[in-house]
Amino acid sequence: MTDNNFWQWLADALQTNKRAVLLLVVASQGSSPGKIGAKMAVAADGSSIGTIGGGAVEQWLLQQAQTLLHTENSVPYLCLEMHHPSNIAHQSGQLCGGEQTVLLYPFFQKNIGLVLQLAEAAQQRQPVLLILSATGATLSHPDSKQPQRQFLQHDENWQYQEIIGQSNRAYIIGGGHVSLALSQILSLLEFDVVVIEERENVETVTANHYAQEKLIVPYAQIAELIETGRFSYVFIMTHSHETDQQVLVQLLDKPFAYLGMLGSRRKTQQIRENLAAQFSAEIWQQLHAPVGLAINSHTPMEIAISIAAQLIQLKNSESCQNITKMA
Repeated sequence: MTDNNFWQWLADALQTNKRAVLLLVVASQGSSPGKIGAKMAVAADGSSIGTIGGGAVEQWLLQQAQTLLHTENSVPYLCLEMHHPSNIAHQSGQLCGGEQTVLLYPFFQKNIGLVLQLAEAAQQRQPVLLILSATGATLSHPDSKQPQRQFLQHDENWQYQEIIGQSNRAYIIGGGHVSLALSQILSLLEFDVVVIEERENVETVTANHYAQEKLIVPYAQIAELIETGRFSYVFIMTHSHETDQQVLVQLLDKPFAYLGMLGSRRKTQQIRENLAAQFSAEIWQQLHAPVGLAINSHTPMEIAISIAAQLIQLKNSESCQNITKMA
């Protein structure tokens, strides 16, 4: 499910049913079933889209959403769920040990314009900042340091912020078999995939129907093609050690959300020795090489899965858990 599909569905539901409820995980800790940013919406006719983790908790929250749908002048509220039996007040019935806070936010027909703007932002990849609070839903322009998602809370006051329309972009440099497999996996994870290859008529590039862009350009020009920043993920997997090094020397000192290079430890060490005089030890720390989690992967798809698993591990341990106390 893409953001575009979600917000367009919500707009259509408001047009048809007059009102709907957004269920949104705004905070999550431990082994809770839904992570921050997980969304679900339910309309008055019982139709729904998305998930906040499934299971008994989701079913219970859907019941609460139905109550909101049939309550005049309903207002948004936060629901804390603790997934362990020792907590009586907020016990969810699950034993996974984590906890999550879910926002139940009613939308009405008067909100269709705002929801359509969110659908358009997601479709056109034009970032907009959604701000939800007890006083209403508003849109703003995100600044360059704005976290992807952030939950602000002080006593009874709260605010949830999320950038809509800002997609992660994967630059896969090299068009071989692992590149093809990784393109498929990352497209399922809703990355915009760009494959860059300098050789003409590579069969695996021709067969790659998962990438949004496929560029055939000399690797000497690679730095001109890749956007830096916290939404850019770069994977170096060209056809030779020499071209890997040629690409790496152009990118190693630039800021990316992720920079990885395919290859053995021996190859990585050799390239590092070749470039030792050009980069500090601190700069080398941002490179993931060999790329991916160490799970004894061998086939292109296994390697691609190990890389995707590493990305998920990193993303889930960083800003996606952003909870800030309001002043």
